[in-house]
Amino acid sequence: MPPVSSDTSPVFDASIAFVFSDAPSYVRARRTLPTLRRLFREVHFIGVTRKRSWDDSRTPGIHYHIVDLQLSNGLATVPGVARFMRYIRWKLQQLRPDVTLVVNDEYTLPFAAGYLPRSRFVAVDMHDSIGMRVLGPGAKLRPLFRRLSELGLRAMDGLVEVTPERLQWHRYRPPVTAVVHNSPPYEEVTAEKGLPKKFVYVNGNLEDNIHGVEAVLAAVDRVEGMEIVSTGKTVGPFVETVFRRHPKVHHLGKVHPDRLLPIAKAATAMYCHYSPVRLNYVYGAPNKLYEAMMVGTPVLINAENQAKSMIEEHGFGLISPYNDVDALARDLRRLRDGDPAVEQAAQRAREVFRTTYSWDIMETVWEDFFRRMGVTERNGG
Repeated sequence: MPPVSSDTSPVFDASIAFVFSDAPSYVRARRTLPTLRRLFREVHFIGVTRKRSWDDSRTPGIHYHIVDLQLSNGLATVPGVARFMRYIRWKLQQLRPDVTLVVNDEYTLPFAAGYLPRSRFVAVDMHDSIGMRVLGPGAKLRPLFRRLSELGLRAMDGLVEVTPERLQWHRYRPPVTAVVHNSPPYEEVTAEKGLPKKFVYVNGNLEDNIHGVEAVLAAVDRVEGMEIVSTGKTVGPFVETVFRRHPKVHHLGKVHPDRLLPIAKAATAMYCHYSPVRLNYVYGAPNKLYEAMMVGTPVLINAENQAKSMIEEHGFGLISPYNDVDALARDLRRLRDGDPAVEQAAQRAREVFRTTYSWDIMETVWEDFFRRMGVTERNGG
């Protein structure tokens, strides 16, 4: 299928409302909105600020409807979500879009219950199903959440998931489905200078006992000449008082998104370990895999993560069990000393990313998804 047209003529003679409980600066929304703008005659974004700054990432040609809400976590989020739901209903009644696209299954259930007005087509872009992401005591209710997710999906005309494994996890799937990976557009990247000669790049929210920082620090401690460069938010006493202060760790804090790929390009390896305490960590869809493919940097991924299938298929990384320090140290030595097979596979993966996973390809997947749902094209097709 050819790429989505870059001219000003939309593919579909229809309006769409994109409903998301966050700001349009969120990374996937920031990719999706320009795609919807090229596909649809009229695009509305209905969201909440969550106290994010988003004006600098405003996509032109989008109608923004954003309520100022600070949504919390767990049960504390209920009042904010209820208020946001009322706002969504009011806006959908006012706008009457041809297509409504909601993010995550908690926003499908109000359609199933008849609370939200249906458009001609209603679909869900599933970033993280509530049946996957519950943790702690709430995990005991996972079967209930999964059942609620199923009920919500039965009210949808279409479902978009971020990996094939996640799509297959759902016991019920609407008539039209697609996989749209969390991938950036393809670009040429220059490695950032001034970083350690050999290092593993640890990026994202770094939490105690969740993102494998304890194991990677212990492994790096055993490997001469290997250091850690980390970016992102740090949470927890170990990360704050041990990890960040370690002499082999260079924590750069929260950096501008434009720096992430150049740092990854300079890295010896990208670290992608997640504790299998949540299903959405087992059925992982980390952006890091696609970023690593694009810049040609090998990945270290834990064996419990289903996304390892990409590593198994394309060979651009090494797999070890979560929290296995010995295995991590062994793999770090291999990469430090140069593993021709992995390095060559990482370079080949760049072309695989360009032709298979890049956001340019995902735009054609979105177009095909709406076409299969029956959205009217400009030429009457």
